[in-house]
Amino acid sequence: MSISSDWINNIVCGSCFDLMRDLPDDTVDLVVTDPPYGIDYQSNRRTAREKLPKFANDISLEWVPEWVDEVHRVLKDNTHFYCFTRFDTYPVFYREIARRFDVKNCLIWVKNNHGSGDLNGSYAPQYEMIIFGAKGKRHLNGKRDSDVMECENVPSAQRFHATQKPVELLRVLIEKSSDPGDVVLDPFAGTGSCGLACKAASHHDGDGHERNFLLFELNPEFVRKARAGGLGRQEELLEVRRDKRNLAEPKQRSTIRARRYVARKDQSLWLALE
Repeated sequence: MSISSDWINNIVCGSCFDLMRDLPDDTVDLVVTDPPYGIDYQSNRRTAREKLPKFANDISLEWVPEWVDEVHRVLKDNTHFYCFTRFDTYPVFYREIARRFDVKNCLIWVKNNHGSGDLNGSYAPQYEMIIFGAKGKRHLNGKRDSDVMECENVPSAQRFHATQKPVELLRVLIEKSSDPGDVVLDPFAGTGSCGLACKAASHHDGDGHERNFLLFELNPEFVRKARAGGLGRQEELLEVRRDKRNLAEPKQRSTIRARRYVARKDQSLWLALE
């Protein structure tokens, strides 16, 4: 059995818990996703514009064990799994992912800005964690990079999703852990940033080859924005080039150093509605 052709390079509206059950065993080459953290998150950064909507399944993390089992089932042998999380939910995700996968590392994404939180009683949060797991053995593509990645976040005023991830960061993860033509699954797709990252692989300074994407998203409003925005205007990516003035290769050093990935300031315009 194979994945339905109608699902490939498309964003499918529905619950990933239901849709993943319809995926055959061992058919996906990579999973990159940013699941709900179970904290009932509401972004309060916007004041001039309407606040971004909350998303489902963000009240608890009771669904994580069964979901991890499904991710393991649909992934082929010798593949990778990237799961975004944060410090207070890391133990839950780590415990369940480690139950089925070989957790290789926890990557740290350092942002160019910080969140709000407790303004007077806590340090300003400026990073997120990415659990990096493997099903079997697979080498990373390219040279060995640091487990600390600096990448500019999508400006809050330009987001259509409260926790929208930068395409550039997702592109790096996808290129490190997949090959041209592979199928990349994002079960919590939001407005489709992972799909854009799969397309962007052939238009940036990466390996120059697109990946196929498979996106599941429960919220029909996010699906509409993805289809009307970047995923609906993929040809615009042909005109995208990275700003090489700020991307000079670092000098070779004897130790591994963090590499800074510079996201386009206007990358979220790929998702903008007319």
